[in-house]
Amino acid sequence: MNAECMHLACMPNLTIRNVPEDLHQALKERAKRNRRSLNQEAIAELAAFGELPAEPNTIAILARERMQNAGNEIDALRKKMPRFLTAEEIDAAKTYGRR
Repeated sequence: MNAECMHLACMPNLTIRNVPEDLHQALKERAKRNRRSLNQEAIAELAAFGELPAEPNTIAILARERMQNAGNEIDALRKKMPRFLTAEEIDAAKTYGRR
C-alpha cells in the first residue's frame, strides 16, 4: 500500500445484495449489542473467519474444530486445579478486603 492510500478512502469496498431479512436483522442486533455499525460488525464477522474456505460446509467443520480445541484447553486447565472451590470459599473471596 502506498503512502497516498493510508486513509480509509483507499480501502476496497464490498456490496452484498439480497441478504435474507432474518440474517440482516440478526447482524443489526449483534452490531447494536457490540456497539458497532452494521458495516463494522460485518467486517468483524468476516475477519473472524480469516481466509474463507471454498465450501460452506468447511466453515462448520472449522468452527467445530475450534470449539473442540477450546474444550480441550478448558479440560487441561481443570486438570491442573486441585479441586473446585466451595460456595463458601467463593463468597469469602468476593468479600475479602472489603471490611
